[in-house]
Amino acid sequence: MTAAVMGGVFLAIYLGHHNVAMAVSGLAIMIAYAAVLVFGSRRSEAVALLRGETGDERRRSIEQRASVLTLHVLTLVLVGGFLVSLIRGHESMTWAGLCGVLGATYLLSTIILTRRG
Repeated sequence: MTAAVMGGVFLAIYLGHHNVAMAVSGLAIMIAYAAVLVFGSRRSEAVALLRGETGDERRRSIEQRASVLTLHVLTLVLVGGFLVSLIRGHESMTWAGLCGVLGATYLLSTIILTRRG
């Protein structure tokens, strides 16, 4: 459902910019992605996890470990992008802002989750 909604968002944005090819392409890609998730989740546990089917403890553990790995990679990419921008002398405030959001989210979620038990 979310993929179809995002496809509609892409459609509206690109039609607003008078780019019909991108509008139709964005919608088609998101509908195809949704179809892969719906039909593929029956045959593949990985696709089922991407669809959000985390019913048992093993799947929740896989999803949690994948999220942690994603956080680590995203941290490296954002900090690396910030440093490369600084070295090249380009504008780095976008990278700095994204690093700030990442750090603040991690800090707040750590505080909240430790208080909840």
